[in-house]
Amino acid sequence: MHGLLANTTNALLAQNVILTTWSAVWPYLVIFAGFSVVIFVHELGHFLVAKWNDVRVERFAIGFFKEVVGFTRGETRYSFNILPLGGYVKMLGQEDFDDKTLEFKTKDNPRSFAAKTVFQRMTIVSAGVIMNLLFAAFLFIIVFMHGKEEYVTTIGQVLPESPAALAGLQPGDTVRKIDGRVIREYQEIKFAILLADPHQPLDFEVERDGEIHHLVVKPEPRHQKNLLQVGIMPATDREVVFPLDARFDRDDPKHLRAGDTVVAIEGTPIDQNPAGGIEQLMRSADGSPVNVTVERPEHPSDEDSPTTRLEAIVFNRMIVDPSDPIDDLDTRNILGLTSLVEVNNLESDGRAALAGLKKGDVILQWGPHKFPTQQQITKSVKNSAVYLDPDREVSWRRRLYDRFVWNPETDIPVVVARPGRRASVHLNVTPKVLKRGKPPRIGLTMSGIAGETLRVAGVQERVHGETTPAADADIPAGAMIQKVGGVEVSNWPQLVEQFRQNAGSVTTLTYQTPEGDPVTRDFRVPHCLRTRLGLTTLSEVVSVNGIRSAKIEGRTRTANVPASHSLGLYEILRRLMERNNDGPTAVTVRYREVPYGSELEKEVTLTADTIDPWLGRVRYAPDVIMQLQLQTLKATGPINALMIGVKKTAYFVLQVYTMLERMIFSRSIGVENMSGPVGIVKMGSDVVKFGGLNKFLFFLAMISANLAVINFLPLPIVDGGLMIFLIVEKIKGAPVSLKVQVATQVIGLFLIGAVFLFVTFQDVVRLAG
Repeated sequence: MHGLLANTTNALLAQNVILTTWSAVWPYLVIFAGFSVVIFVHELGHFLVAKWNDVRVERFAIGFFKEVVGFTRGETRYSFNILPLGGYVKMLGQEDFDDKTLEFKTKDNPRSFAAKTVFQRMTIVSAGVIMNLLFAAFLFIIVFMHGKEEYVTTIGQVLPESPAALAGLQPGDTVRKIDGRVIREYQEIKFAILLADPHQPLDFEVERDGEIHHLVVKPEPRHQKNLLQVGIMPATDREVVFPLDARFDRDDPKHLRAGDTVVAIEGTPIDQNPAGGIEQLMRSADGSPVNVTVERPEHPSDEDSPTTRLEAIVFNRMIVDPSDPIDDLDTRNILGLTSLVEVNNLESDGRAALAGLKKGDVILQWGPHKFPTQQQITKSVKNSAVYLDPDREVSWRRRLYDRFVWNPETDIPVVVARPGRRASVHLNVTPKVLKRGKPPRIGLTMSGIAGETLRVAGVQERVHGETTPAADADIPAGAMIQKVGGVEVSNWPQLVEQFRQNAGSVTTLTYQTPEGDPVTRDFRVPHCLRTRLGLTTLSEVVSVNGIRSAKIEGRTRTANVPASHSLGLYEILRRLMERNNDGPTAVTVRYREVPYGSELEKEVTLTADTIDPWLGRVRYAPDVIMQLQLQTLKATGPINALMIGVKKTAYFVLQVYTMLERMIFSRSIGVENMSGPVGIVKMGSDVVKFGGLNKFLFFLAMISANLAVINFLPLPIVDGGLMIFLIVEKIKGAPVSLKVQVATQVIGLFLIGAVFLFVTFQDVVRLAG
């Protein structure tokens, strides 16, 4: 019996290994088969037109290097080779030249490629590209006859101080055209921005409340990647993808779950597709949970599952933006008080998770840093590897491939406060040292505000050159704040609300020192523009005395402060005060009580202690990811599908040429954003695994259109280079000398090989990182 159980167990383990291996391998097999079809179509074009012109075809091959399978029929050898990332049709007279005389051996053979007229050879050379374009159009027709889901062109979010915000784009705007080109899906918006002329603004035609508006938007490069952006995101739907908050409890029916559909917020029903994105409707002025009504499927994996309507809550995450213009994370503060760091998310196999850290943990100590800030933690992880000493004798190869001298992996002692546990938790985190010139990793993302823990990490001494109230009150690091003006507070949103209510006065702040001693101190709470106007963190300041923005170090900063370090509004107010010799200054403020609401106007008096917009650095965001709004693009009939197929093919051909121009000449797209065969195979396998047949066919159509463009570039080796030789031959009446052809092909082969190695290296590093 024991042997029977052992054999059964071994069989089950073997079966599990086979299934796991197959699930990992089959998408790659499918995508390689798809690539082979695209290549087959290309080479079939050359083959058929060559036969039509009575050229002898000696080999029809898919792939390169050693033949895997093949057969001979008639005068042609048909083969499938080991590397299915290309192919070729070998015709008589293409490469049959004498090494000494550099003359074609078969030029007098009437069935030789070299013996055909220039026009005949042009048709043969161009046939592969034409077949790829026809194949792409054919696949697009199939896709849109069936219907394809795409993200809507409605804007769901506009980032503050982004080009879109400066131009006046708003959540709920539906983009109809960009520079006169009709926009049907959100991907076309992304391409229009990405491939824009870096020196020219874009004309956005948008529909807002039934009216058409034209807005001029000037894209700008992203900070992290050499790509143009305008700062917009697509609108979201009502379906929950997954909740993010550390307080989420899977067993609590009142907490949102993946698959829930939100049908009402605070008792108010919401539309099927809320124009401004549902997150905008979920925001709360004070950061408290928002009550929502949801429809929850009994069986989330079943699309036809019956649903139950119930009441749930959405947690709002507090965000505090830095006060420092250089985006120093350690300058996130509220009147000088800085928060401890909370674990926001963990990679399941990351070193932080393996060490025992959990979502919601508040970090009390990290290595030598007691009550650490986010930047101290980040630097501690990075510094577990020592940077290369420039004075040390190191070979040039080491300097080129390894930017660090590595220490052995070492433990970092960590102490955390964990929800539901009275005692602190002690553990050790060992950063993973990567041998590729990158800083170590621990697989952890952090929130700069530990919303449910009012222990202070430290004090920001000065903001905009002025001493902060927390520094004046001499609040120590590690202080646990308990009361403001005698009112108990237990989290950061409550603290901010009490500061807002006490603005313009000196109140009291009661806290417990790290040693457990109770202390009460006077605490100055200055006014700011929002408190003068009686506004909350949801409000938006539009302009002051008609001034909407200020130039700071060459960058435009707006009066509306979220995510902008408050610099725009502060600079506007500072300059207005400066004009009045820093005395009391009456100003007219235009504002909105809620985002994108009606503009209101009011006069207030500024004083020197009211120009720091401290309340504006606080904002809230719902801790949930919602599904993006989708639409189905479907042809109305075969003719309409044909038109869409032709337009899509032309669209992608134009995009490839434009991208090459932007990458080589305009330099608005960095070469680091290129993908090679490895990256394309990975993208294709993901489409196969998660996208379904329709998206797979769409992907192959794009590849076919791209292959047509790449093959017809005026480069030696590819069809476009051969076409250039034929055009020159037609003009001068004689073929280009074989010596020139061979030399240019060698150079072309070297260049293409170099590009291939470069993009493959990038793909491997990108996938490994």
